[in-house]
Amino acid sequence: MINTYFKDKFPFAYNYFSTLLELVKNKQRQFPQALIFEGADTENQYLFALELARILNCKNNNEKNCDCINCKWIKSFSHPAVNNVSQIHFKGENDESKTVISVKQAKRIEQALSLSSDYHRFFIFFSSKEKTYEDNELSDFKTLGYDCRINFSIEPLEYSTFHTTTPNALLKSIEEPPKNTTFIFLTKSKEDILQTIVSRCQSFKLSSKKKTLSYKEIYPIVSDYPKIDYYKALEISDNLQKYIKENSFIELVLNQFLEFLKELIKQNDFNIELLRKIKKDIDFINHAIKQSKASISDKIVLDTLMLKIARGY
Repeated sequence: MINTYFKDKFPFAYNYFSTLLELVKNKQRQFPQALIFEGADTENQYLFALELARILNCKNNNEKNCDCINCKWIKSFSHPAVNNVSQIHFKGENDESKTVISVKQAKRIEQALSLSSDYHRFFIFFSSKEKTYEDNELSDFKTLGYDCRINFSIEPLEYSTFHTTTPNALLKSIEEPPKNTTFIFLTKSKEDILQTIVSRCQSFKLSSKKKTLSYKEIYPIVSDYPKIDYYKALEISDNLQKYIKENSFIELVLNQFLEFLKELIKQNDFNIELLRKIKKDIDFINHAIKQSKASISDKIVLDTLMLKIARGY
């Protein structure tokens, strides 16, 4: 049902939502009314959100090459019920703000929801500005059959994306939407969105299994290993959080930490005591990866991990 393109991009989300959509189709479940997609690949988060909107609005059999009117509208960014919401999208005539998602936009959403609709309505929130693309920059859109003549960027939400009063203005719409309405927020980390919104959403980390980073990029942060005491542990955690915020997301960094430790094993196969510690710390990191997939905050995951490494338990 979901295009297999996403099976490699976001394997967990692909499997989860494939099962959920079958249940929705058979009227055994309702589709969620508010979702957060976390991760570094915001453009593919956006395409995944559109894929969900396409399937829930498709008039035929949900095949990836369906040419029903709803699928055509979505792939040309012209569907009347599938809305981008950003600093430059979903603006009313009297809304001249270009740097934030405004209260007027929240009110416009509320007004739109007061009208009945035969569609499953989507409001996809992300940060955006006007942008001109090179021919090869939208290859993912082209692969999925989308119109590549777009003129806007697709960037993760941050605190500053919203006017300070907008989240509260959105709460009523998010909490009590009409049937067949879904809000989706695209961000690198849910910690970049106000808690008032996060608490009303289901969060999913859309992490790619193929994208990798060299552990050498985090080596300056973790180079004191294994000589890490309590204070150094928290310092390393803070520095990894900063690195993630600017460059990556937590699951990739944890996997690069694993690669670093595996390299140390190769270099120290004669040091039995060190090898025991490394193997124990690898277990700690694998547990941290499981926690990160459960949408536990990056700070809690990294603080806990580094303190375990410092203590040895």
